Amino acid sequence: MNYRMLLLFAVLCLAGCASVSTTDQSPTADEVAVRATVNEIYTIVSGEKGVPRHWDRLKELMMPSAYLAISGRAKDGSTRSRTFSVDDFIKGATANSQQESFFESPLVTRVEIFGGVATAFSSYASRRVLGGEPFARGVNAFTLVKTPQGWRICVIAWSEESTGVALPGALTVGQN
Repeated sequence: MNYRMLLLFAVLCLAGCASVSTTDQSPTADEVAVRATVNEIYTIVSGEKGVPRHWDRLKELMMPSAYLAISGRAKDGSTRSRTFSVDDFIKGATANSQQESFFESPLVTRVEIFGGVATAFSSYASRRVLGGEPFARGVNAFTLVKTPQGWRICVIAWSEESTGVALPGALTVGQN
């Protein structure tokens, strides 16, 4: 076996190990609740062209000072980022939803919880037709806190795949 084949075999073995869960534990009630909150966001932002979204529910799931952020590469290769208040995000998304259909669904969601703080790293696929081919994929990173009303989102930050930035294998396959 030549060196390249041995190296390829080792890389494939390590990649396979990295995406396999090392625990058979059932999810906790908090993990189930965090996942439900994340999945509800996907449902809220998705819909056919011209169909109103449930923005009031989005606001209920967010902390009062929550924000959203996008980071990605511009056509010239430079990194660009922008933050939005929840109201500014809703304004832009409402305008876009009047122009075209948009469906975003999770591929893999990884949840970590410590006390009353949680993070969810959720890869996604965006489509113009429900069940159609994705026009974009990326990662949404959610930060949540536990409140008396349940888990609420402080930040949603996202980035799309681009030249040289692809979803890692562990975020393309697995249990959601």
